[in-house]
Amino acid sequence: MFGRRKEKSSHVGPKPSLKKLGPRILQFTKPQALLLTGGFIALILASGINLLFPWLIKELLNGNTGLSLTDDLKTIAIALVGLFFIQSLFFYFRHLMFHIAGYRVVSDIRKKLYTSMISQDISFFDQEKVGDLLSRLSTDTQVLQRAVTVNLSVAARYLFQVVGGVILMMTISPTLSLSILAVVPVMIFAGAIWGKKLRKISKNMLDKTGEASTAAEESLGSVKTVRSFTGENREVERYADAIDAALSFGVERSKFGAMFSSTMVFLMHSTIAVILCIGIQRVVSGTMSEGDLTAFVLYAGIVSVSFVFLIGVWDDFMSALGAGDRIFAVLDQVASVTTAQNAVEIPTTLSQRSSALVEFENVSFNYPSRPELSVLQDLSFQIKQGETLALVGPSGAGKSTIASLIPRFYDPIEGSVLYKGINLKELSTCELRQEIAVVEQNPQVFSVSIKDNILYGNPEATDAELINAIKSANLEEFIDQLPEGLNTLVGNRGIRLSGGEKQRLAIARAIIKDASLLILDEATSSLDSVNEHLVQQALEKLMVGKTCLIIAHRLSTVQHADKVIVLRNGQVVESGTHSSLLAEDGLYKNLVNHQLL
Repeated sequence: MFGRRKEKSSHVGPKPSLKKLGPRILQFTKPQALLLTGGFIALILASGINLLFPWLIKELLNGNTGLSLTDDLKTIAIALVGLFFIQSLFFYFRHLMFHIAGYRVVSDIRKKLYTSMISQDISFFDQEKVGDLLSRLSTDTQVLQRAVTVNLSVAARYLFQVVGGVILMMTISPTLSLSILAVVPVMIFAGAIWGKKLRKISKNMLDKTGEASTAAEESLGSVKTVRSFTGENREVERYADAIDAALSFGVERSKFGAMFSSTMVFLMHSTIAVILCIGIQRVVSGTMSEGDLTAFVLYAGIVSVSFVFLIGVWDDFMSALGAGDRIFAVLDQVASVTTAQNAVEIPTTLSQRSSALVEFENVSFNYPSRPELSVLQDLSFQIKQGETLALVGPSGAGKSTIASLIPRFYDPIEGSVLYKGINLKELSTCELRQEIAVVEQNPQVFSVSIKDNILYGNPEATDAELINAIKSANLEEFIDQLPEGLNTLVGNRGIRLSGGEKQRLAIARAIIKDASLLILDEATSSLDSVNEHLVQQALEKLMVGKTCLIIAHRLSTVQHADKVIVLRNGQVVESGTHSSLLAEDGLYKNLVNHQLL
């Protein structure tokens, strides 16, 4: 059933080892070293007062302070209240500094993670789910932020209290202290084993949360399709299944964590109870003072409570390691389509050996997400400068793949793609893509204003260039009718625009870029007959003196091309002009006769 289909968890990049993962996570805190240092100082001072309190009680009960518990009780109370007031100030600064550092750390993590995502190969996005990537940006980074700042401060506080408490207990009674410490190795051993399990469960829970985000992102982004096929219940079920799967891991994690923490608490408190009985016997026998026993028990309580909190923080750290797995898997992902270190500058003129602007030389290609399916096979052809070349063929012939290889969204498996006689791998990908303008069949529109969408093609364009692009794309009348004109927001993915309006906006964006090479994936396919004619005229004027590659589905587009290449199964089966191909009894003529263009 659609709503219950199983999806594989995303596994991007190499899995970091546990030994390397912790230090790498802490690397994110380096820029906030000053704030964290201040927080740690305040933490130590506040925790130091916690450890000072039992010692003061011991000294008072043993009569070592020169103060009377009956005559000077008011003075003692005022002094203790003053001490705790000072402690509260230290806790205030600790909380403030660590939380500010935490917000800065998570902002830095998100920026680095998003930069890594947006820099990945297109093949990365062919295989990864957008919802899961968004989950890593939001949920996983938040888990990591809590671990490296707030939880780190909590861990430091209670660790300091455990160590300090044990040391002070040793000064009171080494024998009783060693009895309590005897259970520590057992706790450490159990923590190591259970922690590994908790990390795995936490990662699985985050993976399932990412799948839920994917389901929500897909259905909400395609709500019209969902409604048209009455798929609301199926989508709710799909989302609920993912959430339930995350819930099951959450419950398992909670059970495991509860068992771990309760066992640790039992061991610690049982030990303290036994030690207390031994201490009472010593007080009765006169080998230990009441003040010493009271201080020892208070320190034992501090150590016990601190240890319990450390166990809780350990649980959170295991979750952070699970989140770190997912975050570093993206950060460690190395893009294969990158600019060479010594990139060749794109020449202003063509090389003497060829008049072609673009050349495919024995190119074979298959998508990384579908390595078993060959899309292009030993493909060779040229697009001469100033020429309009149309690619036609049945669905799956490789037309859109060719259009994706030219801006170097992918690299060929075999063979080479050349621009102005130079292999694309030797050029700067940024400079190459500046030379190319693309209008897709289903154009992407950003949720900003109409003006910003057009200027996306050239942010430095003048007002005159903007107006020219609007007029050429036949958008002027449409924009004039809008109350806010160019500043009108188009909504999420251009939801407030019709298909034809989005197509014309994309054409205006390509016009304002004024690139040398135009790639048009049936740029007029969403327009009505009147607008199609007007925009086609504008495109014809724009294409004068430029090189144009058209992925053609309409006969009217193909008729005006200088050359037509017919593809089938990733290979060129025919080439020529519209008239010459019609004269042949081949695939092109068959496509025309069946109105498949």
